[in-house]
Amino acid sequence: MTPAVDRDPGMQQERTTLAWRRTGLSLIVGSLTIGRLTLDTLGPVVVIPTVMTSALAVWVVLEALRARRLSRDHPGEPIFSILAGGHLPAAVATVLVMLAAAVGVSAVIRLI
Repeated sequence: MTPAVDRDPGMQQERTTLAWRRTGLSLIVGSLTIGRLTLDTLGPVVVIPTVMTSALAVWVVLEALRARRLSRDHPGEPIFSILAGGHLPAAVATVLVMLAAAVGVSAVIRLI
């Protein structure tokens, strides 16, 4: 038999928060990279969507840091979870849709 392992109730929230932090950082890098790659095709008009998606991605990182700080004081309480309000998944979906739209517009312009 395997011995019983004591589980820390705050570890799951911490892992989730760290995953959201990595997601936010990758969105920042992705939005800046797509902005840089589409700048040649679309010109300066790509700056506005790039700044908007980067700002949303920075917000995701800041929200993850805030949630980590709050969940540290209240381990195991779901109200302090990073997913409690549903704002982060919505922001990530918005950033991904904006990035996909920028890539799509750039591809269409290259075909013309």
